[in-house]
Amino acid sequence: MTSHRIRKRLPILATLAGLVAVVIGYVFGLAFLQSRVYPLYEFEQLIQPRLIETLIVFWLLYFTGAIGSFLNVVAYRMPRARSIGGRSMCPRCMSLLRSRDNVPVLGWIALNGRCRSCSLPISSRYPIVEAMVAISLTAIGAAQLYSLSIPGQFVHAHSGPVWTPRISTPLMIILSYHAIAVSCLWAMALIRIDGVSLPQKLVAFSLLVGIVPILAYPTVMVVPWQSPRPVDWFPDGKYFDAIMRVITAVVTAALVGRALAKGLCPTADLKLDPLGRDTRKLVDLIAMISIAALLVGWQSLPALILMAACLSFLLRPLLRRIPPNELPDTKVGTPRFAERSAYETFTFALPLATTLHLVFWRVLWRTPFWPSDQSGPYVIVTAALAVLAVPVLLKDHDRNQANVRPRIDDEEDDEEAEDDNEESLGITQGSGDDLPEQEREAETDDGDHRGDHSPGP
Repeated sequence: MTSHRIRKRLPILATLAGLVAVVIGYVFGLAFLQSRVYPLYEFEQLIQPRLIETLIVFWLLYFTGAIGSFLNVVAYRMPRARSIGGRSMCPRCMSLLRSRDNVPVLGWIALNGRCRSCSLPISSRYPIVEAMVAISLTAIGAAQLYSLSIPGQFVHAHSGPVWTPRISTPLMIILSYHAIAVSCLWAMALIRIDGVSLPQKLVAFSLLVGIVPILAYPTVMVVPWQSPRPVDWFPDGKYFDAIMRVITAVVTAALVGRALAKGLCPTADLKLDPLGRDTRKLVDLIAMISIAALLVGWQSLPALILMAACLSFLLRPLLRRIPPNELPDTKVGTPRFAERSAYETFTFALPLATTLHLVFWRVLWRTPFWPSDQSGPYVIVTAALAVLAVPVLLKDHDRNQANVRPRIDDEEDDEEAEDDNEESLGITQGSGDDLPEQEREAETDDGDHRGDHSPGP
């Protein structure tokens, strides 16, 4: 019995041991190396600043991992018009999770990916999303707390290897703005990779999060709307510039989204088919690009789009490991996606590209060949022209344009197949897989309404 318990705890014990080894290696290993490089500092003097860095990073990972856990709930419940409040629960037996089981990533590992109550598996989607959101937001937080990423920011003397974070009210407001906006972008991406249209409430909330802080506190816009940058420009109190910054960002996002539509949603037509599947995809895409444009400015948006396009190819294997939030919708054992299309991979890459841009913003901003408010007009024009080539590259990548349509061999038997599937699910899955009857149905891009039989938080 004891050996069985030890085997069950081996994954979490190994994970904790690995984390301890990383911390020890970083604190003492880096302190030792720096004491050799900087003869003025003793080994003992360098341990404390390295410990401070470790504590900051681990606190950020835990806090932002909790945000990732919440975004899992948002991605599942909002498209189904369910409340995002309340405690998390098992996606199978609906029992509430204990506090120790709800720790981001570690809780899933400690349970070996199974519910404590019913022992049925919990999707690997949850720890993957928690880890990705945690790493994304932690990277932004650490870079800005240590004055490494914001363009034009006053950089204090780091004093060699004993440098410490510099915290001020404007910095914390900017950091909070970036973290919340990127979190909204993650929430939108997590819904879109399931082939579901974005809820209007989420779109409205995300745009308000991106626009209102700029208008209320212009310091958060960081860079101006003009190109080239005015001499001695500083954002404090520039409310007219804030209005222009918002307008130029949203207009550029709309133009870029329309250009990308040729490869990602080619049949989109806001005039003739405003409620069509591809049109809804285009509107969602423009909303997501608008958040990125509000964060970095219209000047750098083309380069960010190019970065997202490159990442979409690299992230495709990872996206295959993130299962959709829905169970089979036609035949038992038939997956909801044969393969996610270029649209899903691009929307998944967009928050990561935005994260990388925010983390390395100052370095990119100083680079003359990166489009920004400091670069020449030819650099911006060249990047904008390169964006026009992205749809061609992504169009070849999109082999499953109708990837959200049910995979039914005979289209004439749609209704019969759905009825057979409902009966089969009721027999094979058991009552533990069925959610309460009062839950509303989610609308997919093809206009069909699916019963809410899928597992979720």
